[in-house]
Formats: sequence, structure tokens, C-alpha cells
Amino acid sequence: MDLAGNSLAQRMARLATARSQRSLQATTQVAAPAAFDQAIEHFAHGRWSSAFEALVPLADAGHREAARIAMLMTVRGPRLFGRSFPTSPSQRERWHAAASRVDIADPDANDRWGVQVGP
Repeated sequence: MDLAGNSLAQRMARLATARSQRSLQATTQVAAPAAFDQAIEHFAHGRWSSAFEALVPLADAGHREAARIAMLMTVRGPRLFGRSFPTSPSQRERWHAAASRVDIADPDANDRWGVQVGP
């Protein structure tokens, strides 16, 4: 995946990809790196709806990075992506719990995307 640019989406995709493998193994038993990689591929190319659709099942299953990105898209959707990404309150609650898990190897994980995910 070529992410040489500096757009917000490209920077976020680089961060997510760099940390996804470590976080996936440390925070969830969901064996879904291919699905997450596909979601990041959609995200990196500005296919926001496809990215969100791919992230939702991963986030619902407890995938930490997917939950963080899905929460970002939900909370900041209109401002960053030009559209809303509707979710239920129970989904946001589950995603918040998944995204809030602290990775001991990543102490600054709480505010990675500019969205407060901890208490």
C-alpha cells in the first residue's frame, strides 16, 4: 500500500497499519488481519463508506484499532469525512470499551486519534 502523501486519511492509515498487528495480538482474539487490512485499504483511498462497513463487524467483535477508527468516523464524521456514520448507543458503548483497553506496550494509546477514549 503506497501512502506517501500527507493527507489526514493517509496519516491515519499509516498509524493504524503500523500499530494494528501489535494491537491485534495484544487486545483481541479476533483473527481478522485480512479484514482489517481491507478496511484500511478502503480508508486510505477515501472510500469512507466501504471502510466503515468493513470496520463495524471488527469493532463489534472487539478489535481495538477497528473500534478506534470506527469511533473516530462516528464522532468526527461530518467534519473529517463530509458525512455521518450512524451507530447505535450500544455499539458506541462496546466500541468505547474495546478502544479503551490499554496496551502496556503503547502508553500513549488513549488519545491517538484526537478522540478521548478513556474515562
